[in-house]
Amino acid sequence: MSTKTNFKRIALVAITALGMGVLSSAPSQAVVAATNITLSGANGTATLTQSDSRTGATIALTWLGTATTDSMVITVAAKTKPTAAAAYPVGYLSVSDTSTSVGNAMIVGFGATSPARAGVDNVVIDSLTAASRAQSSATANESFTSVRQGSGSNTWNAINLRLHMDAATTKATGTYTYTITATPERVTGGLQTADAKSIDLSIVIAADDLTASATYSTAVMSSAATTWVAPTPNSDSSVSASAVASGTSKAIVRVSLRDATNAYATAAESITATTTVGTLGTTSSSSIGKSVVLQYTATDVTAGYKDIFIFADGVSGAGTITISTPSVAFAAKSLTFYSTTVATMAAVAGTTTINVGSNTASSSNTNFGPIWGLAKDASGTTVRLNATGAAAVYAYSSDLTVISDSGTACAFQSSIGYAVCPLTGVKAGTANITLRNLGTGTTASAIISSPIAVTVGSGAAASLKMAWDKATYAPGERAFLRIWAVDAAGKVLPNQTVVGLLASGGLTSNQSFSNSTTLPTTTDYALASTIKSLSPTTQVDSLDPVYTVVLNMPVAGTTVTVTGKGGTAFPSSGRVDVSATAAITDNGAAALAAVTALATTVASLKTLITTLTNLVLKIQKKVKA
Repeated sequence: MSTKTNFKRIALVAITALGMGVLSSAPSQAVVAATNITLSGANGTATLTQSDSRTGATIALTWLGTATTDSMVITVAAKTKPTAAAAYPVGYLSVSDTSTSVGNAMIVGFGATSPARAGVDNVVIDSLTAASRAQSSATANESFTSVRQGSGSNTWNAINLRLHMDAATTKATGTYTYTITATPERVTGGLQTADAKSIDLSIVIAADDLTASATYSTAVMSSAATTWVAPTPNSDSSVSASAVASGTSKAIVRVSLRDATNAYATAAESITATTTVGTLGTTSSSSIGKSVVLQYTATDVTAGYKDIFIFADGVSGAGTITISTPSVAFAAKSLTFYSTTVATMAAVAGTTTINVGSNTASSSNTNFGPIWGLAKDASGTTVRLNATGAAAVYAYSSDLTVISDSGTACAFQSSIGYAVCPLTGVKAGTANITLRNLGTGTTASAIISSPIAVTVGSGAAASLKMAWDKATYAPGERAFLRIWAVDAAGKVLPNQTVVGLLASGGLTSNQSFSNSTTLPTTTDYALASTIKSLSPTTQVDSLDPVYTVVLNMPVAGTTVTVTGKGGTAFPSSGRVDVSATAAITDNGAAALAAVTALATTVASLKTLITTLTNLVLKIQKKVKA
């Protein structure tokens, strides 16, 4: 305990002692008449989880003190409790208001104190003077089993209290009654019990509202296998796992029940969970069944959640998990269990050209490697891993002198739904890459894909290339300008950062672009094959490694030409201007063309009608003849 705290407590006791000394010096005939004591109160209500000074019963005491030696002692005693309650919760008094008191007096808490100040008696709660009636900041929220209020000379005194129960005792639902007694006290003669007044106050503990709120309750699925890891953002993870039956869970759904106030300390309803694939359980090592009703226990209430674990049972395929309580129906969860036995294998190109050396996936530029594999089981479900938990897709080169891979494992990439395969280029040239479900190098019983030709580039830049993703744009439309480099044979350079791709000053345009978009002005740029679906506003689909410039076209009809020159990455012959041109449709011209076309159509129709009318007249004449 600090020296400062010791001094503070000594000061408080000294103040109290001085106050009692003042009282002891008063005339012995000073007395508080019973007729001048008014004690009233109102019952309180609480819940099983809240029965403190905010929800306690209220007490108002008014009395007339004839001298400074007069004081009033207010005490609390337990009287009745529900039969189910094992013990009486201790009743505490807290001072809620003394602003109506007048004169010089002091309010002291004594007897058993609140748990926060256990063992500290005679604490000055409020020191009232003509200049200040504010509660002491150190004791404003203290609670006591007894409170003493002093008086001024010939002064009406008032105090408002709250009665509440200690939080430590377990409370059963029902009514708890306490007797509050206000007893005058004299320095000579002590407590005047004959003049005491008492009232009974009740605190009613209502059962907690267990109803779960659909607004605040959540059920979130995590791809973590045995220990919950919150998805980012806090929405359902994509879950795909091996269907091989196992006693260890594959994923987890965390159900968090909240009440109408968004509090988790009360809501508790049974949870019904059903899955169409696999099974469910309440621990990571024990499956219960496909359809279960689970208790939301007191432990779950305290934690604020209940975890439901998902197990594989040997059956593959896409499935749905539904979870509900009597009050809440959560959004269905989707997951996939795949067989580890590969039935089909497909290969697709990730890029047209690779480098000499290592070529791996790089999520920073949405390039996921030179070749992708898609392994599926007999039901058509994508296989991510084989039966031993290793890769399900392996890459093989037809010419190891060009691309040296023979049984290189490919890693499944969930963002694109394929296994991506790193390749190692040895020298410039082309080799056919096939994918298999085995990494041993044998072909017996292996599932093999069709070959994909992969080129290893020389890496020497010869010419700069540039093109728009479309030939014609609407006014203000977003456009993508692709820039790349080719070697002397006209083959695209592999993924790489090209220092000096553009000459100093970057690109220029004969038109200004809308929405303040600008052309690049620097010289060094990274070329990479790109996937539009992963970055729809900044990329286009491109197997060729390119740098993409995103622009908003002018808002009026015109022709846009962007020009640039190859930089220091190219030989002198490649440092020439190149350009890309696109047309912006003119709304006015298009409308005029449409009107002109309509007029032509109407004129043709008029001629046809005239011809038809003349023919009908001729027929009529012949009929009459």
